[in-house]
Amino acid sequence: RPDPDHLRFAGNGRQAMAGALASLVPPGGRLGVEALTYPMVKGIAARLGITLVPLATDADGLRPDAVRAAHRAAPLRALYVQPTLHNPLGVTMSAGRRAELAATLGELDLWAVEDAVWAFLHPDGAADGDGTADGDRTGPGDTAGPDATTATARPPLAALAPDRTILIDSLSKRLAPGLTVGLALAPPAHTDRLSAALRSGGWTATGFALEAVTRWLTDGSLERIVAAKRRDAAVRQALLRERLAGFRVHADPRAYFAWWELPARWRAETFLAAAARHGIAVTPAAAFAVAAEGAQGAGPAPNAVRLALAGPAHKQLDQALATLAALAHGTPDDSLPD
Repeated sequence: RPDPDHLRFAGNGRQAMAGALASLVPPGGRLGVEALTYPMVKGIAARLGITLVPLATDADGLRPDAVRAAHRAAPLRALYVQPTLHNPLGVTMSAGRRAELAATLGELDLWAVEDAVWAFLHPDGAADGDGTADGDRTGPGDTAGPDATTATARPPLAALAPDRTILIDSLSKRLAPGLTVGLALAPPAHTDRLSAALRSGGWTATGFALEAVTRWLTDGSLERIVAAKRRDAAVRQALLRERLAGFRVHADPRAYFAWWELPARWRAETFLAAAARHGIAVTPAAAFAVAAEGAQGAGPAPNAVRLALAGPAHKQLDQALATLAALAHGTPDDSLPD
C-alpha cells in the first residue's frame, strides 16, 4: 500500500510528469518511451532537454526486449510508460507483461515513470479476458465488450518495482477539468529529489485545490463520480462500436478514446481536414509518433487517428460518429467542398 509520506502534489498531471522526469533524467539524458505516446511527453522532454528514444510495442504494450536493445545501444536513464489504457492505443498490459517489464527495470538498473492518469477507468482486478482480438480492445469490426473469463489482477508497475518507479496521476480526469491536481508517488529514497524538482519548476499544487480534493475524497464524492464516469465511458464506447462497425477501430470498452486505422484510400491528414469541415476534431497519428534520435519532426506514423469521446453529449457524439463513418465510407474527393 502506498505510503502517504512519499506522495507529492503538483498543479496538474503534466506538472507531476515534468517533475518526475526532471528528477530522473538530466538535460541530454535519454528517456525510453513507446513509439506512439502521449504528446505532452514530447513537449515536456523538449523543454527539459531530454532525448526521447522510441521503443517498439505489441498488442500487450511496451516490449521489454525493445527496452534492453535500446539500453545496450546507449544507456537509458528512465522509461515513461502507460501500462493501463495507453493513450492513444488503448492497450492495457497483462499481468505477465508488467512482471516482465519490472524484472527488466531491475536487470538494467532503470527507473520508470508510470502514467496512471486513465487507470481509474480500468480498476485493479480487471480480467485478462479473451473476448476480443487482444483481450481488451475491440478489434477490426468487433463490437464485443470485454469477456472476463479469467480474473488476473494487473498491479501497477509501481507495486512490482517499488524502488525504481515513480507513479503519476491526475484528479482532473476523475473529477472535473477545472480541478487540476497532479500526484506523484516516489520511492522513499527519491522523495526529496522529486520534491526539489517540483519546487524548482514551480509545479506545486494550490491550497484551494488540495482542500477541495480532500473534501471530495472524504465525503464519498470521488467514488460516486468515478463510478458515473465508468458508466458513461461504456455508453460512449457502445455508440462507437455501433457507428464504426466494420472499420479497424481499437478501443478498450472502458476508455474515453479510440484508435482508428483508416481505410487505405484515406490519409490521416486528409481525413482530419475533411472532418474539420464538418466541425469535428480528430487527432492524426503523427501527433503521437516519436522521432528516432537525430531525426527532425515526428516519427513514422501509422495511417490512423485518435477519437476523443468524452466531450460531446451522447446525442452529439452519436451524430459525429455517424458523420465520420459516412466520410470514411466515401473517398477524399467526395469530401471536397464545391
